[in-house]
Amino acid sequence: MRTRLALPKHLASIASALLLVAGLGTVGCATKREVVVPAPSALLAPQPNSAEASDCGVQIVVQTNAWDGYPRDLNADVIPLKVTIRNYGRHLLAIRYGNFTLVAEDRRYADIPPYEITGHTYEHLQPRWAYSNAEYVSVPLPTKEMLERSISEGIVSRNETAGGFLYFHKPGPGSQTLSFRTILVDADTGQTFGIIVVPLALRSL
Repeated sequence: MRTRLALPKHLASIASALLLVAGLGTVGCATKREVVVPAPSALLAPQPNSAEASDCGVQIVVQTNAWDGYPRDLNADVIPLKVTIRNYGRHLLAIRYGNFTLVAEDRRYADIPPYEITGHTYEHLQPRWAYSNAEYVSVPLPTKEMLERSISEGIVSRNETAGGFLYFHKPGPGSQTLSFRTILVDADTGQTFGIIVVPLALRSL
């Protein structure tokens, strides 16, 4: 007959705790994070993680995963896209937040004006090595840096360039194909004179 040894109570508690930590670690490793990247069909730009497209003399460059400011984990709450607009055409180009959309499958996500972003995110206390993984601070949105680095509404004159970050809601689960769309509007007449589409995609890490 095989005899099973019983652990003392304090050792049994430690063993249970270790098993729980190991189980949580396995779950954490299995959790996937999705990031936006240029789609395989996109025309790549020289900058890292960038794609570009043009219409009627206007060039749009979209750089994904470019946010390096505060909060560092902004990608967990919204999608920040760094956008550069170059106007080589004959129109004065109007820049309005409503002219930019992120299309996921058959759903459209309008650009969020930076001053309308609300809520909180959580930032790991720094320096990271001095704190445990459980020590975070609540950060109200938008931060000063988000406001300062965003694209401003206005006009891009001929042969001028404007750029900054635009912020979008994260698409729902299962959205793999995205596109960044810009409606080109003449600042003098208010008429639409073109549209630019930059293909993007969601990639799981």
